Amino acid sequence: MSSRTAFARRRAWTVALCCTLLLGCTTAPPAPAPTPKEAKAAALRSLGFAPVDDGWELNLGVKLLFDVDVDALSADGVAAVADVARTLRKLGIERIRVEGHTDNVGAAAYNAALSKRRAESVARQLVAIGWPADAIERRGFGPDKPVADNATPEGRAQNRRVVIAVPAD
Repeated sequence: MSSRTAFARRRAWTVALCCTLLLGCTTAPPAPAPTPKEAKAAALRSLGFAPVDDGWELNLGVKLLFDVDVDALSADGVAAVADVARTLRKLGIERIRVEGHTDNVGAAAYNAALSKRRAESVARQLVAIGWPADAIERRGFGPDKPVADNATPEGRAQNRRVVIAVPAD
């Protein structure tokens, strides 16, 4: 083997070794930091909020369900509202909407008023925690927006609820 051939082989091995070492040492670039909007969306999702047409909506489910003809929050409901309210304030949320709902049993006018009282009950708790009263929009929908079938007792129980919504930025 000539010295020229030996030199070429050593050079080829050296290049191959360097390439292997360089490729083995490369790491993926760090993921870009989330934008404030992305961080806010992730935090809202972690609380159980879901995106809707005009912002984010949280249906607190069992913790903010009401018995028949009741508009007062349970102890669990008070605790759930307090937790959500503190977290939303930490996220810099400045305005929220509280929506009351009922099942379809009873007179429409009565259910409309009951749903407003339920929303107001949650709003009062938010104010007690420190939210400015004028930063809380209150709405009552009566039985107009069911999330479950009103033909069953279980479905009606799910429809007697309050939803907390965060308007879009």
